[in-house]
Amino acid sequence: MINRILLLVVFSTSIAIALQAQKPADKSADKLLNLISTRYKNFKTIKADFIYSIESKAENISEKQKGSIYVKGNKFRLDIADQVIMCDNKTVWTYSKEVNEVQINNYDPKKAPIRLDDIFTMYDKGFLSKILDTKKEGKSDIVLVELTPKDKKKNFFKIKLTIDKTNQTIIKSQVFDKSGTIHTYLVTNQFPNIKLEDKFFVFDVKKYPKCEVIDLR
Repeated sequence: MINRILLLVVFSTSIAIALQAQKPADKSADKLLNLISTRYKNFKTIKADFIYSIESKAENISEKQKGSIYVKGNKFRLDIADQVIMCDNKTVWTYSKEVNEVQINNYDPKKAPIRLDDIFTMYDKGFLSKILDTKKEGKSDIVLVELTPKDKKKNFFKIKLTIDKTNQTIIKSQVFDKSGTIHTYLVTNQFPNIKLEDKFFVFDVKKYPKCEVIDLR
């Protein structure tokens, strides 16, 4: 799951998708995504609370989990279910609360299909984009955007984003795996430019009594 987190989609009719697919690159979609990416890049830090759900008809899976992600530059921390994942861009610690165990690995962003520290800005590169729908919700203009990766070796074949154009914010994203599994990330809160010290992204074994350490570096 760590390689697929994006934070932060929804749908249109098959007719609308087919019609848009016949058009060249959607410049309006690219422009909107560039605005979103630029906005997030200007944040020094960000925290986002989200609800992650996974659905697979083939495997009869339908689950939901609440989580929070913190990003500072190329560092990140993910708290979800009974796991805490921390990364200082050199080392990644995966801590399991259930068994009080932490696994330590070298962090190699090149091996991640989607970089976790890049989740708020990755939408402006490596994708073909098109707008599926626009609508009004209250005072906000909501835009539905579909992304398809240029690299066909990715383990997902499309991403759908729900964007609040008025606030230039990603509200929801869906990642569609080639296996038929759909990963949905509904962002419930976002807090930019909060104070996060570097040590927040490093696992301190002293804070976890009797924790078993498995160093795989």
